[in-house]
Amino acid sequence: MQTKIDQKTGRAINRRLVLNVIRQQGGLSRTAVANQTGLSPATVGFVVSDLIEEGILKEAQPTPQKRGRKPVPVEIDRGGHLAVGFKFATRRIDCLLTNLAMEPVDELSVALETNAPEEFVAAAQHAVDTLMARPATAGRRIIAAGLTMPARVDTGSGDCVNSYRFGWRNVPITRMMSDVLGLSVGIEDDTLGYGLAHQLFGLGQGISNFMALAVGEGIGCASILDGQVRRGSMGNAGKVGHTLIGDDGPLCECGRRGCLQASFSATALETAWSAGGSALELTDAIRAEEPAALALVSQAGATIGEHLATWALLLDPQVIVLGGEAAGYGAAFVAPMEEAFRKGDYRPDSARIVVDDTRTFWAAGAAAVAVQQIFDFQSVPAAGLIEA
Repeated sequence: MQTKIDQKTGRAINRRLVLNVIRQQGGLSRTAVANQTGLSPATVGFVVSDLIEEGILKEAQPTPQKRGRKPVPVEIDRGGHLAVGFKFATRRIDCLLTNLAMEPVDELSVALETNAPEEFVAAAQHAVDTLMARPATAGRRIIAAGLTMPARVDTGSGDCVNSYRFGWRNVPITRMMSDVLGLSVGIEDDTLGYGLAHQLFGLGQGISNFMALAVGEGIGCASILDGQVRRGSMGNAGKVGHTLIGDDGPLCECGRRGCLQASFSATALETAWSAGGSALELTDAIRAEEPAALALVSQAGATIGEHLATWALLLDPQVIVLGGEAAGYGAAFVAPMEEAFRKGDYRPDSARIVVDDTRTFWAAGAAAVAVQQIFDFQSVPAAGLIEA
């Protein structure tokens, strides 16, 4: 039995269905799209025509065939409109422009004096103005914006509910950015955005169940289960850095002592290393195989790996993507983490740990939040709810 919904909602659903089939498979004729979605050819024709007129889709070269009319495939217009993603970090904003196929067009990072919301908004506007003045964006316009940050966020209202790292509470950050940029702005926790980027076009592409563990300024873990990024009841899913490992450790940004990330995030490790008085940066000391540096990151990797095994038992992932600054420590960090993880994971077919030692997918996560507003990747229902 089909659910009764209004025509406006029905058109939006049909649009998402068509867009997502074309995004996933590309180069499909209108007939093929109708077959894939269960929508009528007439409905698909109307939707595709609107999307071509908007510059989101375009017609490609007809498919060769021996007889009859050649089917004309439609695909995402890669040379058309743009999306922009903003990754907020401590006193820095990373801005990434992509096309609607999530292919990078240009990028820019801006350093900030403070973590004040107004400064982030001004930096976002400066980044967009700078990028849109460059030759790569000539004749194109931005139609979607996304923002990720280390925080509990309300994706409905667009507010930052709480960010310990920035000292923000109930900041209407997307409305502030929309007022300046003239765009609708989506928001997501940065680790969940990172997981979304890997799901769409990274190391988790095509994998229904995986985890994205990030060890950087903090420690977070995005869970993608049955193809969906899980946010939890209040948007707190994945804040594993606040797992207590004692009650007398360093002070965490949340105000407690003994949180995992207060001792073993990349930022905490670098702070501890600097306090030891070495002339080398931690990464350089690791490359030089200084025993104290190796011991420091080995302990961190082993402790995180032990807890990772417990988290994996709850979620049963196929793959665990490891990212963040700590991934750059290499085998000195990763090998002890893997060893502790294998020891704690009883499953005979334990999840593979794959390392992402780039920074690409952090800003791409924000861009994915932007493009998600158009494609609505995670809210596509079964086909055929309404013909409108």
